[in-house]
Amino acid sequence: MARSQRFDTAEGGGWSLANRLFGVVFRRETYANLAYLLARFPLGTAYFTVLVTGLGLGVGLAPVVVGIPILAGVLALGGYIGVVEVELLCRLRGRDVSITLADPSELSITGYLQAVVTSPRNYLLVAFGIASFVVGIPLFVAITVVFSLGLTLAAAPFLYWIPGAGYDLTTLRGTIEVGSLSVDAGSVVGASINTLPEALAASVVGVVICLAGLHAVNLTARLLAGVTERLLTSLPE
Repeated sequence: MARSQRFDTAEGGGWSLANRLFGVVFRRETYANLAYLLARFPLGTAYFTVLVTGLGLGVGLAPVVVGIPILAGVLALGGYIGVVEVELLCRLRGRDVSITLADPSELSITGYLQAVVTSPRNYLLVAFGIASFVVGIPLFVAITVVFSLGLTLAAAPFLYWIPGAGYDLTTLRGTIEVGSLSVDAGSVVGASINTLPEALAASVVGVVICLAGLHAVNLTARLLAGVTERLLTSLPE
């Protein structure tokens, strides 16, 4: 009985490990996390453009008073950035988060501006919006490069034989002189896929890259969503 239990435990552990490694491909959460990270780029670009433009105009026009309400408007926009981020967390990350903004229809203009200007969360959300642009670009580039490379290699067995498919990975031509030796540059920095065994080996590498990329997506999304949720919920309005 003890041997049987140990065998079942080992078998269950092996299945659990396989599920953790390969199950990431079949989980809806993985692709929701991918969408969450990819959204950083367009949202970060929009945040950065609007906020930097508003801040530039507000600071430039502050001496003639017109810039003061513009700066207050930028802070108010910070609150609406929080609304967008709450929606993303709820829809893509399944978090139960909410945010309450000052309602201009229930306050006088002076009262609304005071509420906007004295809210610490608005200042941090403006900083968050600008930081989203800084974070969004490398995230988008990394995701694009990793999955383009992984999927291209994974598809090698189906495409390598097609003329013009481009599975020549050699990036340099000619020779490199090392002292009295001449080294073929192509053999050092690249290779080409010309046979089925080479294509199958490249496909395995591509699958590994894609799996690693999906696990990295889940980890990054959890970290970024956690920071965002803490920012939205731990600060006074």
